[in-house]
Amino acid sequence: MLERLQQQLHDINRSDTGYDIRDFLVTDARIARAISGGDTLTDSGETLLLQQDEHGIALSLYLDEAILDRLQADDPAVALRSGLLDDLCKVIEGLSHFNYVAWRASRDRSVTLLELELQAEVDKFVSTMQLAREERDAELMNGLHTRLFHNARFHDHLSRRQRERYRAASEYAARFCQSLGPRLREWGGDVLPELRRFYRMSLSDKIGHIHARAWVGL
Repeated sequence: MLERLQQQLHDINRSDTGYDIRDFLVTDARIARAISGGDTLTDSGETLLLQQDEHGIALSLYLDEAILDRLQADDPAVALRSGLLDDLCKVIEGLSHFNYVAWRASRDRSVTLLELELQAEVDKFVSTMQLAREERDAELMNGLHTRLFHNARFHDHLSRRQRERYRAASEYAARFCQSLGPRLREWGGDVLPELRRFYRMSLSDKIGHIHARAWVGL
């Protein structure tokens, strides 16, 4: 299941760097805390673990085992049940974070936390929309934007700076994905090239692109 979701994101963004997420996966919170030097894990059940020194970066992805068990038992690629949407989005977010850091690092490019969260929000929408389209789930396709963005909630433990970053990422992604929605339902030929260009843009260029899309009413 994980490898299929990771490959789906690679296919959408053309971002494959050759790393299989299963080789970097941690599902035990105790091990994840040890790897991170005792840092607190997020309450969401998903945390990208990253360390950097003069030799490069070390990456692992923590995903709560209970989340993976629920998705393995009821594979979203076979039938995407509404009750599993939150679990699915957490996994996609973690995969997006891992893929994006690995892709940027392979090109010797840094990445900000806002860029990381913005790309994850876009990846969650696009990937889930693709799954819903494959399953011909019109109800989910029509309601996905509202569920992911209008009903977004932020954890109480977040600092003001963290909350502002998550809110900014959600708001920017909501604007961009609003313009993508109709084309994603049809999976038109123009949507993938735009998504791949967006993936490679700098943060300022992404924000400019989002504003331009909103300005022309697309």
